[in-house]
Amino acid sequence: MTDSEQSTNFAEYSYEKAITPKDKMHRFLYVAGVVLFMMLPVLIAVIFHIYFLIYIMPLFLILGVPLAKFLYRYLQNEFKYTVDRSNFKMEIIHGKAKPKLLYETDVKDMDFAKPASSDIDRSAYDTVVYCCVSDVSPDLYVTSFTDKKGKKVLLYFEGSKKALKIMNYYNKNVVVNNDLKH
Repeated sequence: MTDSEQSTNFAEYSYEKAITPKDKMHRFLYVAGVVLFMMLPVLIAVIFHIYFLIYIMPLFLILGVPLAKFLYRYLQNEFKYTVDRSNFKMEIIHGKAKPKLLYETDVKDMDFAKPASSDIDRSAYDTVVYCCVSDVSPDLYVTSFTDKKGKKVLLYFEGSKKALKIMNYYNKNVVVNNDLKH
């Protein structure tokens, strides 16, 4: 395959999930939980009058800081999808970690891929996945397919012109909206 064929049949698009009030609450609770974990020996020592526990507080600090940094990445979500000829892959990236594959399917096996609307019956699907910036994004698309486990999946994602054109080439049920930003 030549480089020009590869570039015309390949699209990659990544985007970060917008931070919602619910995400802000999760982050606040996370920070509060970490602080509580690190102060646990002091709290136990004061409540139960077991003061020798204060001496193990540095251990909680030494363990707590790296653990907090490691787990905080799960509060930072970035999504990336690639369309390589008729192969569609959706991945999630937590913080700066390596991408984790969520779904992979052939574009030919998709029931549809169209701009998202409220007329879709979500109860007809086993799994509904939101891999989008926000629920009200103007470039929000939805697709339906059966995953490798045989479950019906409804996947919301951010559409890009190039990716959707490639998907449309391999499956005519993909609707391309000309008003897309990317």
